[in-house]
Amino acid sequence: MSQFEIVVGQIVGFFIMMMIGYGCVRLRFYGMKTLDGMCMLLTRVLIPLLVFSNAVDGTTRAELVGNWGIMLLTAIMYASLMAVFAVVAWAIRLRGSRSHLFQAGFIFGNAGFIGIPLVLALFPKHGALFIVLMSIVDQALLWTYGVWLCEPVKERGRGGAGAGAAAESAAAASAAAATAGAGAAGTSGSANPVAATGSGSHPSPHASPVLALLRRFANPAIAGILIALVIIIADWQVPPMVLTPLHTIGQMATPLSLFYLGGLFALTKWWGVFKRYELYVGLVVKMLAFPIGFYFAMTALAAMTPLPITHEMIQMMSLISGLPTMTTVAMFAGRSKNMPEYAVGLVLVSTLFSLASLTAISTVIF
Repeated sequence: MSQFEIVVGQIVGFFIMMMIGYGCVRLRFYGMKTLDGMCMLLTRVLIPLLVFSNAVDGTTRAELVGNWGIMLLTAIMYASLMAVFAVVAWAIRLRGSRSHLFQAGFIFGNAGFIGIPLVLALFPKHGALFIVLMSIVDQALLWTYGVWLCEPVKERGRGGAGAGAAAESAAAASAAAATAGAGAAGTSGSANPVAATGSGSHPSPHASPVLALLRRFANPAIAGILIALVIIIADWQVPPMVLTPLHTIGQMATPLSLFYLGGLFALTKWWGVFKRYELYVGLVVKMLAFPIGFYFAMTALAAMTPLPITHEMIQMMSLISGLPTMTTVAMFAGRSKNMPEYAVGLVLVSTLFSLASLTAISTVIF
């Protein structure tokens, strides 16, 4: 099967599951209150179990040590994306929540639903191990920096007034339909930092900055990664009778996440994103220019240094760097009632664009 067919097949599956979720909401089988419950189940149970079960499945300490180059490449990729899109957001004069969501949408790619199947198909020998090691860095950043970017920003000064008004308007429109769900999730003991803030509330101004930072790490996904690392480093083996049901439960994350996203499509006016000029800047920078530039830069780095970076690793991470917006970004934005239609629009439009962009970059890196 050609790389183009692999890409098209994954995107077709993505949209089939998403449209089922869309249809269920349109037919009024369930509404926003149920979607809030789905989001809580995904972020607190299913996604953490998916990460944990994949990480500990057959991975040894020797493999972890011998292939740490993929973690280095992942860290370099994310550091570069964060720097590039912070500069891009500043250069095109984005402010407040709009700036943060723009950055989140084009920093975090949809590795779970598009990237992992592609990697496993393209790199059958080492792809699974690479994914495990990549997810350690990926999930740690998503559930800290990514969660922070998806929280509402309180605007200050005149420069961000326009963006602030748009954010407040969007949040108000969404909050009216989801008051019950937001109230149920807004408990102080929540493990998910987004859910813990309810519909956009901010931590107490008297809270310690260090304590506030540590609380961002207090979530199920980070706990799953840390427990998996302990098990791998200690060379323990999780019994199959335990790992098999955890795998089964974790695999529910993909269809349920897409059902959730399809429901958001039905309940939010996402098409307004087409009027946002930053969308087109982000698509070109993230999904065309950055992956190709990253490929050539890392190839040069590998040639000049003794770092344990293979050509296969570089190909994989170049592909990952050009993925469309992660579905979880829309989930985080929806959970915090922070411009959810903007985030959902980024997911849909970037996914459509990826059909052409992934094919284009594949002709360069493969």
